[in-house]
Amino acid sequence: MSKPSFKPKRLLLVHAHPDDESLFTGHIIAKAVADGAEVMVLTLTRGERGRMKLEELKGIEGNLAAVGAFRASELKNALEALGVTRHKFAGTRAYLDTGFRINAFSRATKPKDVDEMALSAVSTAVISEDIYQVLKEFKPDYLLTYNRRGGFGHPDHKRANEASAMALRRYAKEHKGRAPQFWVIAEGRERFDVQIGNETTAAIKKAALSAHASQIAVHAETYSIVSGKEIRYDRPERIRRSSIKPWLWIKPVALGLWALPLGVLMALAGTLLHDINAADVAHTPIGLMVALALTGSLALSLRLLRESRGALYLMALTFAATLYWIAKITPEGVVTISDNSNGQWWVYGSLGICAIVMIFPQLSPGRWRKRTSSHR
Repeated sequence: MSKPSFKPKRLLLVHAHPDDESLFTGHIIAKAVADGAEVMVLTLTRGERGRMKLEELKGIEGNLAAVGAFRASELKNALEALGVTRHKFAGTRAYLDTGFRINAFSRATKPKDVDEMALSAVSTAVISEDIYQVLKEFKPDYLLTYNRRGGFGHPDHKRANEASAMALRRYAKEHKGRAPQFWVIAEGRERFDVQIGNETTAAIKKAALSAHASQIAVHAETYSIVSGKEIRYDRPERIRRSSIKPWLWIKPVALGLWALPLGVLMALAGTLLHDINAADVAHTPIGLMVALALTGSLALSLRLLRESRGALYLMALTFAATLYWIAKITPEGVVTISDNSNGQWWVYGSLGICAIVMIFPQLSPGRWRKRTSSHR
C-alpha cells in the first residue's frame, strides 16, 4: 500500500504555544505557502509560562500577562517570516499555558498545581468547540497538530490533539463524512508517511525561529531549545496521517499485551537454567549467569524497542507471578527453584534487574538523553 501524500490546498495547523508552529512545522508551512496553499495557524495559548532565555527578559518571567504579550508579538513576526497571513488565538476565554514538570521517570507531566484557566484544565469539548468554529470558517482540507502522546508529552500538546480529533469528528458528522484529513507530527522513531524540508525551507524556518529569541537559541547552522542539544535547520519534519476515531488508544494497549507471555517464558527458561553449574573446581554457576543475562536483555529490549515502560511492566508482572507460582514445593515434594544461593540469586537477582531497568530515568537506543525541567 502506498503512503498517503500531503498536498494541502487549505491547511489548518493547531498549535498549543507560540514558537511551536516554527519548531515543529516551519518546513511544512514554508513549503505549503510556496506551493500556493492557503495556510492558517490556530494557537491555543500565548505561552505565558515560558522560560526566558534572554537575560534582559528575565524580569518579566512569571508575569503571565507580560510574557504572553511578548510571545504573541514574537509569533506575529515569525508568521510574517513564514508567509502566513491568517492566524487566530483560540478561546472564548483566553486559555493559559499549563507549563509542565518532569516526573521521577523523566517524563513531561502536568504541574502539581494547575491553574483553572490552564489549557489542560479546560474540558476537551470546550476547546474542540473553538477548533470547530475555525473549521467552519476556514474550511481546510488538511488539519495538522501533535500526535496522541503530545510529542514529548506536554499536557497542552495532548489536549490539542484530543480537541482537534473531537472537532473533526463533529465536522465529519455534520458534513456527511467529508472532513479534512487529519495529520499529526511524527516524533523520534515513530512511523511517518511524509518528510518535508530542504535548503530553501530551512532558510525560512531559521528566520521564523529567530523571531522567537526569548525561547530559542539561534546559531549559524543550528538552533537549540535545551542547552547542549543543537538541531540543524535543514533537518526534515516528519508527519503521518492519523485517524479521528475515539478508540485509537486500544491499539497501543493491544500491542503491549504480547509482553505478557514473554514474562512466563522467561521465568520458565531461567528456572530451568539457574541451577546448572560448570564442571570445574569452582562449580561456576554458568546457568544462573545466562539466565540473569537473558532477563536483563529482555527487559532492556522492551524499554528500548517500545520507548515506554508499559510492555516492561506487563512482562515483569507475569514474570514475578510465574516465579512465585513455580517456587512453591509441590505436594509430591518436588522443588522447582533450588533452596540455595543459585535459587536466591535467580529469584531476587532477576526481579532486581527488572526493577533497575524500570526505574532508570531515560533510555534511548542512540544516546543518553539529558534531563531538563523545561524547554520553555
